[in-house]
Formats: sequence, structure tokens, C-alpha cells
Amino acid sequence: MITHVSQVLACSLLCLLSSACLGPQRSAYISTRILSGLRTPGDQEGVWQAIQDTLRQCNYRLDRVDQREQLVTTLPQTSQHFFEFWRHDVDTRHDYWEAVLNPIRRWVEIRVSDHENEDDPVLAVVVHKERLSAPDRQFNTTGAAYQYFGANLPSATGIDRATRERWLDVGRDPAMEDYLLRLILDRLAPGEMQASLD
Repeated sequence: MITHVSQVLACSLLCLLSSACLGPQRSAYISTRILSGLRTPGDQEGVWQAIQDTLRQCNYRLDRVDQREQLVTTLPQTSQHFFEFWRHDVDTRHDYWEAVLNPIRRWVEIRVSDHENEDDPVLAVVVHKERLSAPDRQFNTTGAAYQYFGANLPSATGIDRATRERWLDVGRDPAMEDYLLRLILDRLAPGEMQASLD
């Protein structure tokens, strides 16, 4: 028993120390670009198609595509877990481990709007991040582990979990905004338009 406890403590200490070695996060992320060269309706349609194709490529489900309001949004999607190697909806190790240790979801908002001082439109990507807040769940048998992800497992305090669960806004994800912006710009044909920094 003591050996098992010491192994768990050693493993926990190793995880703690390795997480401290993640290194500094990049601070210069880009989430907006001025789009030059959109002269025809076909060019503008190409931007809208590139936005939708990029979001679908990243497995986001489209919620709203409104060219009149110049807005595309997606439905919230739970971020990838450690075994979901085929997904890419986090872009830094810090965000990856945060999504592994906490229920985190993201949704995307992309606007193509007029720039204040320019004739060319601005492409702006915003990735919203939310964390699940819910009462602790009650485990009193080993069979309860099978219901962990279901709705039938009662809370530890007896309060109805469904009425107390909510998603809390924890800010934006600038690394994912930068990643999605680059994917969208890569989809646009070279020479068709030029993107310059805002």
C-alpha cells in the first residue's frame, strides 16, 4: 500500500515538474488582416468559401453564415482530449493540457468588415473559450464510474446537476485565432489577393 502511494506521489511530482518546463508562450499572435485586392464579387465569394472550408476542416459546425452582417459563427465544440490525435482545435501545449484537465469548449466568430481608414475589408478571427462549471459528482460504487459522462449520476450535495451546470467565459484563444487566420489566408489563391498586417 505504501509503495503504491509513493508511486502515485512520484508520478504527480513528475507531472508537476514537467508542466513547469513548457517554456514561455508566444505573445505576438495575429487575429486580423487587411485584405487587399477584393475587386470582384467572385473574389469576395472566395473569402467566404475559404472561411467556411477552413472551419469545416477544423471540425467546427457552422452556426451562422450571414454575408449581409459580414459574420460567420460556429457552434460551441468541446476541445480535443489527449486521445483525439486527429483533431486540432488547440494550438499550444498550455491550451492542450488545459483541455485535457478541464472540460473546455471553443466557438469561433469571424467578421469581414470595413476598415476605418482603408477601402479594403478586414478579416478578424475571434476564438471564444469557455470552461464547464458543475457540482461534484457522487461516486459510492464502482458501477457509478460507467455513468460518469452521463446525466444520471447525482451530485455530491444532492443538488440537481442539470440546473447547476454552466459554461463560464474564460476569454479568447489568441493562438487558435492566429492558426485559423493563417489557414484561411492559405486557402486563398496567391495573386488573387494580398494580405497585409492590420
